[in-house]
Amino acid sequence: MRNLPSASPVAPGSAPTPRRARAARGADIAMSCALVLLELVALAAVLLVWPFLDHFELDPQAAREPFTLWDYLPAVAVLGGLVLLAAALAARARATVTVVSQLVMGVLVAGVLFGGVALQRHEDERNSPVPAPTGFTGCRSGGDSSDCPGG
Repeated sequence: MRNLPSASPVAPGSAPTPRRARAARGADIAMSCALVLLELVALAAVLLVWPFLDHFELDPQAAREPFTLWDYLPAVAVLGGLVLLAAALAARARATVTVVSQLVMGVLVAGVLFGGVALQRHEDERNSPVPAPTGFTGCRSGGDSSDCPGG
């Protein structure tokens, strides 16, 4: 047994022990849960609380402006950018659970963003005035022709 080569010395802290690996994974999971919770609260604040407070009016005679998502979608896009930034930072720190959760949140925010754009475009098209057909003169087909040009 004396003829076996000796193992090279390991620097302290270079190889994680199983207990340290579990502790690091626990911190990763905790950070992932906290970020998802904060992002969901921010998304709810942008899409529910902010429009409510923006359109809250106690005066019944006050002029009401129509509700449009175009005012709030840039804030959703900024939130999506912050989610992707958090995913990139977590990937650099090798926090795999946080990376996966941030990518899932990124997909959710992108879905909300593109769904909001599609919904608002549909509402804009539905509420836009329909132009009169070309060649319409406004004359009645029968009876009095005094409202027709030249008649």
